[in-house]
Amino acid sequence: MEYRFFPTVNRPPNAAAFLSPFDDISVEQLFKPEPPRVSVAWQSLVDRSPVVMLLIDRAGVIQFQSEELSRATGWPEDACVGRRCLDALRVENREGVTAAFESMLSGKLGRLIFDFEMTATSGDSKVFAATLQNSLDDPAVQAIVLSAHEITARKSHELRLRHNANHDALTGLFNRRAAMRTISAWIAESETGGARPAVLLLDIDGFKTVNDVYGHAVGDGLLVALAARLSRLDAANVSAARLSGDELLLFTRSDDIEKQAPLLAERALEAIRQPVLIDGHWIFTSASVGIAACPEGGRSADELIRCADLALYQAKDAGRNTARWFDQSAAETLRAKMMLRRELAQALPNNEFCIQFQPIVNVVTNTVHSHECLLRWKHNTHGLLVASDFIAEVDGAGLTRVLTEWVIREVFELARSNAAIESRPLKVNVHPRVFQRPDFAEDLLRGLRNWNIEPRRLELEITEEDFVRVADASPANITALSTAGVHIIIDDFGTGFSNFGYLTRFPVHAIKIDRNFVAQIGVSERAETLIGAMIGLAEELGIHSIGEGIENIEQADFLKHHGCVLQQGYLWGRPTFSGLPSGFMKTGA
Repeated sequence: MEYRFFPTVNRPPNAAAFLSPFDDISVEQLFKPEPPRVSVAWQSLVDRSPVVMLLIDRAGVIQFQSEELSRATGWPEDACVGRRCLDALRVENREGVTAAFESMLSGKLGRLIFDFEMTATSGDSKVFAATLQNSLDDPAVQAIVLSAHEITARKSHELRLRHNANHDALTGLFNRRAAMRTISAWIAESETGGARPAVLLLDIDGFKTVNDVYGHAVGDGLLVALAARLSRLDAANVSAARLSGDELLLFTRSDDIEKQAPLLAERALEAIRQPVLIDGHWIFTSASVGIAACPEGGRSADELIRCADLALYQAKDAGRNTARWFDQSAAETLRAKMMLRRELAQALPNNEFCIQFQPIVNVVTNTVHSHECLLRWKHNTHGLLVASDFIAEVDGAGLTRVLTEWVIREVFELARSNAAIESRPLKVNVHPRVFQRPDFAEDLLRGLRNWNIEPRRLELEITEEDFVRVADASPANITALSTAGVHIIIDDFGTGFSNFGYLTRFPVHAIKIDRNFVAQIGVSERAETLIGAMIGLAEELGIHSIGEGIENIEQADFLKHHGCVLQQGYLWGRPTFSGLPSGFMKTGA
C-alpha cells in the first residue's frame, strides 16, 4: 500500500510543515492547490487505513493523528495533537528512544523502529509497533512520519511465552533456569565487590504423606499456598523459585549475608509452619532448610545449590523443621551417606543383598530352636556389610518398604529350599512403617499361603520403642497376625520407655533381652537384677524370654539359671548362609 503526502501551501509561519488532521483547519484549506477529489481521496485513504499515522514537526510536536489511533484506543481524534511525541507515547527504553528521536530532529538519523504503549479509555494498555521516518527535508512532506500498527495480542502472547519460560506453571514462582541465571549474575557481580549471594533450599516435611492421604490435588494446593507465602516475604533482594516437586528455593544477596540468610530462613520456616486450609482439610506442615553462601559454598549456581542440598540433609537429620548452614567438614560425611544411598538404590536390582541365618538355641535341650534372618549386603568395594552398616540409610533412600518385602520373599524361598532351616521358626525384623500399612497383615498371610508356609514358622521382630507406635497405630495388624499363628517378638527389650501394659493387651510371643544388659553380666549387679526381673516378668505373663549377644559361658549360665533358656550370640553360632550352626550344638528340632 502506498501513502502519498502533499505539501501545504499558504500556511502561516507558525503552522505545521506537513499534513495533520490535528490542526484546527479544514481539509479544503490544506489542499487548496489540489482539486477537491484529491483531498477527499487522501483523507478517505488515511481514515480507512488500519495503520496509525502521526505527523510530527521539527519541534517534536504532533500535528496530525489518524483515525485508526482513535479506533484502537477510544481517545478523541485530536487527543495527541499539540503534544510532544514522546510525552504522548509510553516507551520502554525511554532514554534510548529520546536520544534517537533528538538525533532524528537534528537530521542525524533517518529511520527509527520501536514499540510504544497507550492506555485506552477502557483502561487497557494497547501496544503498537512503530516506525519513524525522517521526511523533514522532503519538500512534499516536511515532517517526521510515524506509522504504527497495534500488536497488543502478539505482545501479550510474547509476554506469556517469556513468563512461562521463566516461571513454574503450578506455583508461578521462578523456575530452575531463571533462578540459576539470576544467581549466576549475582555471583559475577559479587566478584567485583557486589553483595554476596546465598541460596536457601527448602524441602517440605511430610509432603509425600499429604499426597498419599489427601491426593495430589490437595498436595498441589499446598504447594501453591506455600509458594504464595514465600513470594510475599518482605525483604530486599529476595526471590523464590520451585526447582522440582516440593523442593523450593529462596535466593538472596547482602553485604551481611551471615546475618541476613538465617533471618530469612526463620521467616520462611515460620510462614510454612502456619496451617493451610485446602478443600476442607487443615494441613499442618513444616520444612527443612539448607543454606549455602558464596564463596564458601561455591562459586557457581550449581555448586551453591549442591552445597545447600548437603546442608538440607543436615537439617533433616537434626529432626526437620529447622535450618542448617553448609559445613565443609560435615559435608564429607553427608557425601558419603548420599553415595551410600545411591548405591543402595542399585543394590537390589543388582542382586547384591543376601540373607544369613543365626541360630537361637535351647540351652536345656542343647538344640537349635529357630533362626534369625539377617540382611547382608555384598558391597562391590567394602565386601560383606552387616545391616548396622547401612540400615540407617535405607529409609533415607526410600527403600524401607521394598527391601522389607524382598527380605520376606527371600526368607520364604529359602525356607522351602534349605534343609537346615526348613522346619524351624524364622525371625524377621520389620520396620514399623511397613508394619503400620493397613494391608500388611493381609499381604503377609497371603504370601504365607502362596508359599505353603505355616504361619507359626514366621516370627516378626520389632523393637520395643517401635512396638509402642505400631500398637497404637495398627492394633488390627497385630491381632490378625497373632490370630493366624504368626509370632510377635519385642526386640531390644528394656531399652525403650514402653508401658508394660502393652504386654498384657497384645499377644506378644517373646521378648529379647537387649545385648547391652547381657554385656553387663558379671560387671553390674544392677544390670543383673534388671535382667532377672525381665525374665521373671516374662515368665509370669507366659511369654518366652530370649537372651541376645551371648559371648561367654558366664553370661549363658547366668541367663539359664534365671530361666532364660533361649539364647543367641557368637558363643552358640555366628551367622551363616547355610543356617548350619558353627558350634557344637545339635540341630534337632
